[in-house]
Formats: sequence, C-alpha cells, structure tokens
Amino acid sequence: MHKLLSNSTAARPSGSPPQRRLLKVPSGIYKGRLVALYADSAHGIALKYADYPYQSWSEPLTVATDAHDSPFSACIDNAGSIYLAYADTNQVLKLIKLSLNSGNWAEAANSTICNVDHSSRPVILKDSNNKPWCFFDHHWISYNSRHTIRAKSSVDDGQTWGTGVSDLGTALSAAWVEQGYVGASQHLSKLYAVYCVGRSNLIMRSCELAGPTWSDESTVATLETIDDNFHIAPSGDGKLGVAFSHIAGSRIYLKEYDGLLWSGLIEIESAQAESPQLTYKESIPHIFYTRHLGNNYYVPRYARKSGAAFTIENFSQALGPFDKVLLYCGAGSPQFQDKTTASANTTTGDIFHSSSQGLLDEIGDCLYLGKQSKFFCAAIILSTSGTGGSVIWEYFNGIDWIQFTPDSGSCNFDSPDIIAYFWQDAISVPAGWQVGAVNGISAYWVRARVASGFAVNPVGTQLLAATKIDDLALAEEVA
Repeated sequence: MHKLLSNSTAARPSGSPPQRRLLKVPSGIYKGRLVALYADSAHGIALKYADYPYQSWSEPLTVATDAHDSPFSACIDNAGSIYLAYADTNQVLKLIKLSLNSGNWAEAANSTICNVDHSSRPVILKDSNNKPWCFFDHHWISYNSRHTIRAKSSVDDGQTWGTGVSDLGTALSAAWVEQGYVGASQHLSKLYAVYCVGRSNLIMRSCELAGPTWSDESTVATLETIDDNFHIAPSGDGKLGVAFSHIAGSRIYLKEYDGLLWSGLIEIESAQAESPQLTYKESIPHIFYTRHLGNNYYVPRYARKSGAAFTIENFSQALGPFDKVLLYCGAGSPQFQDKTTASANTTTGDIFHSSSQGLLDEIGDCLYLGKQSKFFCAAIILSTSGTGGSVIWEYFNGIDWIQFTPDSGSCNFDSPDIIAYFWQDAISVPAGWQVGAVNGISAYWVRARVASGFAVNPVGTQLLAATKIDDLALAEEVA
C-alpha cells in the first residue's frame, strides 16, 4: 500500500528518524487504527487516521498552527490519548494532549514543557507507570550558547514538567557547539536515551524507573556524520538495538546492548542510506531505511536477519530502478535500443538513441518504462533538456495504448530534474493496466510518445521509479 496523505511546504513533513509520528491505537474498539501526525505547512501540524486495510484516510485535523518548522514527536497511551511535543515558533517546548472520544481526537489539555531560550527536536513517551517523559535538545543561548540533550518528566500527566517551565530538567549530555539529536525507549524496568552529539558521537544513558539517577555515558559508536540518522528499539529477548547510518562511510549498521555490553558493528548494507527504523519481531531485528539511487532520489529498503546474515529487498515493488527501459526511434537502425543499465546508473548524459542522439526526437519516437509490478511515478534526470517538442503519455490495457495526463501535469522533458507522478499514488493506478509485450519483453509499460518533434533532443542521465523520500516512520503501538 502506497497512499498520498498530503502535500506539504514544511522542511521535514514526516519528522526525524528517532521520533515517533505514526501511531497505532493499542486497545479498545479502535484497536489497530493508524494515526499519522505530520507537518502540513511550515507552522502547522495535522492528524489523519485510517482503519484496516488503511487505504481510506480521514480528513485532516489541524492540531497546531504555531509550530516551528522543525521535527516534532508524539506517543499514544492505552486509552488512545495522543501526547504531542513540539517547539513553537519561538522554540518554546510545548505539549498538546488529544483525547479519543467516539472515534475522534480533540484537544484535552496543553502545557509548556520548557521556555528557557530554545528547545527543539523533542521525543516524548509514557513509561509503564504512565508517567510522561520528554527528551530534547536545549540551546542555552543566554548562558553559553551551547546545545545539551536534556530530559524532563511530569507527575501529573503532562500538566507540569519538573518544577515548572523554567526548569531545564536533567542534562544527559555535555554541552556541544552543534545541535544534538535524541531517541528514547523503555525496556523492562529501564528508560534508555540514545543521543548523537558532535554529529558523530552516538551515546547511551539509562535510568531505572524506580529511581531518578541516570547511568554514566556508554559509547555506542563514534563515526563521522551520523546526525539524526538512527533509531532505537527493544527486543523480546532483553536487548536494546540501535540502527544507524554512517553517511560518510556509506554503510548502515546495527548494534545491540545486552544490559552489560555492546555487540560489535553489524553491517546491514554497504550503501549510502538514511532514515533507519528498527523493530523486533520474535527477537529478530527488522530494519527499514532509504537507499540512495543517485541525484537525491531514494528507494525504501527492508532488511531482516536470517541466520547470521540479513536478507535485503526493496520494500515496495513500485519503487526502485526500472526493470526495463527501451528507446524507440522510427528512423533508427535498430529501432529499439535497451537503456536499462544506463537508466539505473548516474553517468551523465548516457541515455540516448544512437541514431537520434536523444531520448526522443521525431513524431512517433517513444520512451518505454517497464516494471514487473505496477508503478506510479518516474524520476527523469536530464543532462540536456528538450526544447520545442511535446509527448503523449500512455499505458497499455492489454489491447490498446490508453492516453492519460500525468497527475503532476504535462511532462515534455523540458527540465533537468523532473518527478512525473503518473498517478497520485500506488492505490490510484488504473485497474485496467495490464502486462504487455514491447519488443518481446513483458512488463507493465508506460510510454512517452512524441506528438511534436523536438528542436533540441533531450538527453538522459538517470530514469528511476523513485521519489525524493525524506524520512521513514514505523507505526508505534505503545506509549
């Protein structure tokens, strides 16, 4: 299932990897309902929900209109109440509680968590004692202009935090020049905070729920450039896992803590990857992340431990490199040329028909994009933009080629970097779209057919069934 929820002008609409934004109602008559919170604009936060099979989503509910354009966090309790922590436009840290009543959420309370200078990127959770905790980066501008990861809790369900709004809470990290990032989780009788400071130092501290003292820092990893590309989760067999991306080294890793020691670095994939999300099923780690395909386009990937190794595949068959890319030139010899390999790599200007020296040229020339599964978009990166020409877009219904206008509007290969959304999302693809054979190759095909010839022929660098994915989020069922 791939469903468009919203178009947004926010910097990071779906948040930051360590934070929770996609929640699942854990109990009651609405058990299993998914709730998505997202930034629908630079200063707005909205909520949508859906029941199984999650194809039909509610109308958006505006939750906040005063948010800073930075990531926020939410959690849900057993009663279905949602706790949203966010920084407002002055970077004052706030909480909104939304109560579930008759199937809908409405604001039940709001409070200020911290109003000293600037706070950002909060992570909120409720422990097994039903006590809310908020972890955040605090920029102490009026004192030393440094950033510190801090923790605050509330004994009255979020009405009061610590001793009040001017209470900075517990400093978990040392003070750093750079902004820090934090994730948190409860496992058995302990709270765990994992944070990245100095962009490259991934550190853990823990605290017994029965006592307020935090452990000394334990180094998870020190690798150049991690930032917020990490996520933590508890396993069923007593471990705490941390999945993280080493951007500079183009690796994605897992480390596990057994309560005493950290494992060595477990390499998941050698690739430039971002936005890891970790969960455990029957104590087996499952990691979701985005792999870079080139030119800032990403494909969601999924890794699952199988024996001593990990099996890896694209999460959605609708996204990724095309299985086949063919160019047809009516005046060419041969008329069809296979450009599948050239379309998947990032070599500049290597996608063209040898007869026309372009992707497309004269009336009747065609670009064929094919996959073994239905797809809904194409990233078109050109080294030379076309001028003067136009194309007709068509898909094959088993008998004829059916003309359609892409959901994103006309696409005539006249811009160097284009995302053509043929249909709004994977749910919206035509039911009548069928597998057909082009030059003896069977696939689901979309083609661009030249309706008026080009004065300057477009030349391609990369063609992908991909989007510029920012951040992934796994559904969270517990507070």
